Amino acid sequence: MASNFANGVLILSIFFSFLSNLFFFQKKFNLSIRLFNFSSILIIFTFLLLIYFFYSSNFSIAAVYENSHTLKPIFYKIAGTWGNHEGSLLLFIVIIAVYGSLFSIFFNKAESEKFKSWVIFFQNNLFLIFLIFLITTSNPFDMIIPRPIEGLGLNPILQDPLLVIHPPFLYLGYVGFSLTLSLVLSGLVNKNLNSNWAIISWPWVMIAWVFLTIGITLGSVWAYYELGWGGYWFWDPVENASLMPWLAGTALIHSMLVLKLKNQMKSWTSLLAIITFSLSLLGTFLVRSGVLNSVHAFANDPDRGVFILMIIFIITLSSLIIHILCSEKNKPITNYFLSKESFVNLNNLFLLFFLFVVLLGTIYPIILSIFDQTISVGPVYYNTILAPFVFIFLVLMSIGPLLKWSNKIKLQALYIYIYIFILCLVLSIIIIVLSNSYDLILFLGIASSLFLIFSILGEIYKGSIRVKPFYLPRLLSHMGVGIFFLSIFLNSYYSYTKDFEIKINETKSFDNLSLKFVDQSISKIENYLEMKTKFEIRSGKEVFNLEPSVRKYFQPNQITSETSIKPTFFSNYYLAINFPDSQSVILGARYYYNYLIHGIWLGLLLIIFGGFLSVFKKRI
Repeated sequence: MASNFANGVLILSIFFSFLSNLFFFQKKFNLSIRLFNFSSILIIFTFLLLIYFFYSSNFSIAAVYENSHTLKPIFYKIAGTWGNHEGSLLLFIVIIAVYGSLFSIFFNKAESEKFKSWVIFFQNNLFLIFLIFLITTSNPFDMIIPRPIEGLGLNPILQDPLLVIHPPFLYLGYVGFSLTLSLVLSGLVNKNLNSNWAIISWPWVMIAWVFLTIGITLGSVWAYYELGWGGYWFWDPVENASLMPWLAGTALIHSMLVLKLKNQMKSWTSLLAIITFSLSLLGTFLVRSGVLNSVHAFANDPDRGVFILMIIFIITLSSLIIHILCSEKNKPITNYFLSKESFVNLNNLFLLFFLFVVLLGTIYPIILSIFDQTISVGPVYYNTILAPFVFIFLVLMSIGPLLKWSNKIKLQALYIYIYIFILCLVLSIIIIVLSNSYDLILFLGIASSLFLIFSILGEIYKGSIRVKPFYLPRLLSHMGVGIFFLSIFLNSYYSYTKDFEIKINETKSFDNLSLKFVDQSISKIENYLEMKTKFEIRSGKEVFNLEPSVRKYFQPNQITSETSIKPTFFSNYYLAINFPDSQSVILGARYYYNYLIHGIWLGLLLIIFGGFLSVFKKRI
């Protein structure tokens, strides 16, 4: 009964979505928009139904049976709604609907009614495509007869408070770029992809970008403390799936700046919008097709993967055709090399280069696997190729905002920043010498990051915030980028790890540090057994405890490792343990000293806060 009712609502949602298209072609635009909004309400209702089915452990619903269990805490029962392929795809569709409906509500310019109706038309068709995909291949309301007494449970790795909120934020980000695509296509069709279009579209693009940044940050923090390997980014293909639209979206934002102020880079803007959402769809394919083996992946179903590839092909090809047919031919524009436009173009080229490197490293192993060949593409590939270009990118980020729009700047105006750059080189040499770490990559990384940070501090000192407060979002975000990369370089060179085996009451000493295995206990907590340990750590005169544990879940039968972290101002002491063999008294452990890890989170927070402020600013 529950399944039939939910499926009936889904079918009604499709019906009203088709009606919306029908009335659009009859030029009854207001009615078309209302029908889309009504279809959106129905799909939101079905998502709330699914949440209720998880909450009430209704195992007659296949998605609930496969991803929940009566022993699970209610918090994780609800989170199980989007912790699987079917439920997360429904959330995907809900977010497409919400973005479209919010735009239809908050955009009320009478002179742009035709533009608005085209935006909703394109958004409705994206909504319709994925809704058909949901019902035909991934229905979350499929019924099981007879009804099982108990469910199979949720992957224990996903049973974490941070991971509960990570997927919704991630989806609000890269699915939010669906509205960006609709805005661009509407602008192309109506021949009004101009400065006014950029003003209208800016907050919607920034909202999606901010949410995507938050989602990536939450995923990175979760991986750091939950997976027990001591790192924050492993260049996992599914991690890359969210990074790629972020890079394209960042390039899009900078192109929109030029379009908004100078009415230039129209083709760049529309093309980047298409690329951004297409890469979001590529991420959907990677997560759901089964081509990847990852803790982040949802499904292992090649048939679904083929369907998603068809969707990507149809949406991308259709968008490109509209782009080619409707793009206005731009008149040649002469920009001085030392102008802000030129540096925005250069930065965008670097962002697209980074995107290409990540895309190649992500899909190349997949292509080889088709021919029964395997290759491992990991951090070494990305770090080796990207690092030299990151230095140049950071320097361009430092200089570009100091230039003027469409004007040649006098070199004398940049002399002070030459002195700042020399100061950064000297400080980098001092850091290298004092730490006895003579490495060219480290030296260039510190120097270029410091140059970006000090350049922004120089702007603040000159009073740009007081005179032009609308620069604040950019200053915060760029400061965040500088702190982020500085922390990455210092963390990668001054952190270290140690694997060891230890018995209870035994002490291990290394690197002016001693770890004593003090205690061990086992307890039952809701749906798992937990073996807790206690280590006494001595670092110089400081004494503290770390208490890592391992958990053995009942349903599904799986073991996870829970880390213990002691934060200090400059570093983290980080300890994880392995699940011991039944007859062994020796415990395997991993100790990590992570230097300046908090700087990475601080940099990301500044980037997010700057982006958030940019949503609401009226001027650039």
